Amino acid sequence: MLKDVAAFLDVAFDPKPSLSPQELIDKLDIVMSAAQRYVAQIPEAKLDDDMRDRKRPIRNLCYHIFRLVEALMEVVAEGIYMTHAMLAPPIPPRIRTTADLVAYGCQVQQRLRHWWAGFEDKDCAREIDTYYGLQPLHNVLERHTWHPAQHVRELMLLLRDHGIEPDGPLYDADFAGLPLPEQVWN
Repeated sequence: MLKDVAAFLDVAFDPKPSLSPQELIDKLDIVMSAAQRYVAQIPEAKLDDDMRDRKRPIRNLCYHIFRLVEALMEVVAEGIYMTHAMLAPPIPPRIRTTADLVAYGCQVQQRLRHWWAGFEDKDCAREIDTYYGLQPLHNVLERHTWHPAQHVRELMLLLRDHGIEPDGPLYDADFAGLPLPEQVWN
């Protein structure tokens, strides 16, 4: 956490996200739509291949993108502690194919839209208890926007690695304001 590093170094640091909660939701909606398009392009036979040099199947990455958003909504709606494990649980047996992953992503995106439309704390002022400490919801929303966005960048590269041009690729402008690393693969 940059806030903790800044405190340790005794330097000024403003942990407030640069984008408003509404702007983050708008970005997240773009990311979710793109993720569904890209997942739909992945050949079924490649879903269990590992991602580049990592020991993580592409199927798990796809599920994780959508699960990050679902977990955020669960934590906020139920007021429960966000554990690290809830962000990457085992993939349910009902989600096996590319079509299953896309349908899951679509379902989560629709829930996100419905949740946000009815959510009263649009400033995201309340605090959320997470495995990385008590955090303002605004910061948690930012984290659950840039994290899937980073994985969508990875999906675009994975598709290109397989000679597939991403359907409706996202560009730097689509990610503007999110604290993403410069390089997709660290």
